Amino acid sequence: MNQQQYLKEYFQKAAKCVAELRSVLPNVTIHIAQGDAQAQENYFAAAQVFNTRLQQNPLAIVYCENEEHVSTAYKIATRNEIPIRVRAGGHDHEGESSGTNVVTIDVSKMTAIELDPKTKIAKIGAGNRFNRLTAALADKDVMIAHGTCATVCITGFTLGGGWGPWARKMGMNCEHLKGATMMLGDGSIINVDEKDGSENELLLWALRGGGGMSYGIVTELRIQTFPLPTELIKFELHWNHYDKKEKYPEKDIPTLNILMAWENVIKATDTSQLIGTNLKINARPAVEHFDYTQITHGCCMYGYWEGKEQDLRDFVEKRFAAVPPNLKIDGRGGTNPKEQYTEANGLMSNWDRESFTKVNTNLYQSNQFDQGAPLPPDLDDPAPHKITSRFVNSEGLEADGYKQLLLSLTSPLVLPEGRDLGLFTYVTLGAIVGDYYRQNTDKAENSAFPYKDKLYTIQYQTWWNVTDEEHQYPDPSQKEDVYKNINRAMDWIDAARNFDIPNTSGAFISFKDIAIPTHIYFDKNYEKLKDIKKRFSKDPHNHLRTRKTII
Repeated sequence: MNQQQYLKEYFQKAAKCVAELRSVLPNVTIHIAQGDAQAQENYFAAAQVFNTRLQQNPLAIVYCENEEHVSTAYKIATRNEIPIRVRAGGHDHEGESSGTNVVTIDVSKMTAIELDPKTKIAKIGAGNRFNRLTAALADKDVMIAHGTCATVCITGFTLGGGWGPWARKMGMNCEHLKGATMMLGDGSIINVDEKDGSENELLLWALRGGGGMSYGIVTELRIQTFPLPTELIKFELHWNHYDKKEKYPEKDIPTLNILMAWENVIKATDTSQLIGTNLKINARPAVEHFDYTQITHGCCMYGYWEGKEQDLRDFVEKRFAAVPPNLKIDGRGGTNPKEQYTEANGLMSNWDRESFTKVNTNLYQSNQFDQGAPLPPDLDDPAPHKITSRFVNSEGLEADGYKQLLLSLTSPLVLPEGRDLGLFTYVTLGAIVGDYYRQNTDKAENSAFPYKDKLYTIQYQTWWNVTDEEHQYPDPSQKEDVYKNINRAMDWIDAARNFDIPNTSGAFISFKDIAIPTHIYFDKNYEKLKDIKKRFSKDPHNHLRTRKTII
């Protein structure tokens, strides 16, 4: 078949598929790139995924409202030989929740939430975002191990493992998945539940951190909640603040000392009130004489603290005495977390993004932080970015590992003007070690997430915030200046991916990087997950696939 014949046949199938979708699902919102100007505007707005570096152009975007819609859209697409993708929040960092010339099955309208009054297991529709979900759960005095970005949806988060600000106390969210409703590759809808006595329990095991879409399309999750504590504080510790005149003043504290203090805190067995934390370290340009024991970087530790404010202050004073930080306490110092979760931008964290709005207003140039300020407009908005990841082994980085990590963050590929223009390059280190995985060693094989024995994640990130000029760019020419620098930032990610850092291994599927081989994300569980896909998904033609699904 020549190209002309192939295109003719494809367009015939595409037209038939769209016509059938509209005929069979007349009351379902479906966007295609046809029609008047308003229809096309709606389509392109709907087509954009969270990573605006990637522009996908689906054949159709189908906003399903129940599992029957999902099954119907799937059957029509596959019958017409059109590939499918599944999208909830669209936060897949490689844009694999959508695609070009595919039918995107969007489940973002499936937002039912129901809490069993006896078991406290929450039935959660696949389209629930954390900003809505955490508020609804807090209203019932319960919570789940949610993530750090308010606009992420629960499904992809949980299927990838589910790291967040409760990780030290509650582990990954996938550990608490008790059941799910899902569509298999033949379009059938099934329930998989813990201890139901059937072989389908293997499917549930795979859903606990084995990646999204490989085994079916999930329409509902059933997650065990836990009681909301009476006191919960979201806080930040800051070191080595950027300054407009002098980026790295001599008074700054060596990054090594900060990193070692943070690592010692998460490894300690008497820091249970710190229920979750990560450490952000900003990358900086190379220096003439690199000394890893003295080099300084802008650092911020984020944390959730269960208890009283004075206990938190005592903890900071004791554990970080050698590296005294500036402390910021969000909200009302931990009083009434139920109310704070239900407030706009309350106890939902924003640990993954650097804010150009904050930089531009010089918020961090002073030791006086704005208490309870609203979330800056760019922290949860879609933006172009690229990430990669690895884990730190249980022994910690140790001397050679510290040196290499800090060398990777002191790079000629990081240009000095980038930060002030809204181009950010940094790592976030997310603590895994804590009470949950120490106390639940008997549940080591309870989930497909393979890296629960690691100390913490390392997530290399570069973002260029060019989406909201009204708030971020008083001078529109800055946008052009950002684009002059992004190739070096992407080069920095490529260098970081392959950087030799002793005592590190693996990679985290939630921090998806297309250049990392798939088996690395699933490690020792890779072969078992492939077998489960083949055995249970009823998908012999492998319709349930993207570049990073299990097969």
